[in-house]
Amino acid sequence: MTRSAWLTTTPNSFGERVELLHPFEEQFSSQSGARILQRFTFQQNKTQIAQLLESMTAIMTSARRRLHSVVAQETAQLLLVVSDGRGLFLEGSDKVKAAVRTAREANVFLVFVVIDNPDNKDSILDIKVPIFKGPGEMPEIRPYMDYFPFPYYLILRDINALPPTLSDALRQWFELVTARDM
Repeated sequence: MTRSAWLTTTPNSFGERVELLHPFEEQFSSQSGARILQRFTFQQNKTQIAQLLESMTAIMTSARRRLHSVVAQETAQLLLVVSDGRGLFLEGSDKVKAAVRTAREANVFLVFVVIDNPDNKDSILDIKVPIFKGPGEMPEIRPYMDYFPFPYYLILRDINALPPTLSDALRQWFELVTARDM
């Protein structure tokens, strides 16, 4: 994949901190691809999703501004987040929802890809969360996915299906963007 005015990539690692693995300005090559893969360690203990969204919204908005002579400011950008989807509210529900809203207002289209293990007894679809109504009331137990903060997400149970799934998500995003521009 090479850099063009309409398609640039910037892989990131995230968890306890966000790490830019490949800036927009650098051309993507097989060497940079190998370097990126080596830096994905999945060793961070927490997921600070609001921090990721805030960082990526700023990076993507800045890149759009730098390309303003080539790309219109209202150009849509796609942010694919690939994670197990657990612990998203570590920073607080309101902060995460605000970061999602800010990204959407900045014309960053978010797609969250949940990597889930169907053999795992703790599938993301099986997770329940307590919802506290008021003082002295018993909490209501609800499915975690009822409160998932991303409006567009997919749950992937077979990691081998990731490439065609991402390809399909990209195709659907292009269709949405081109339909909106007409």
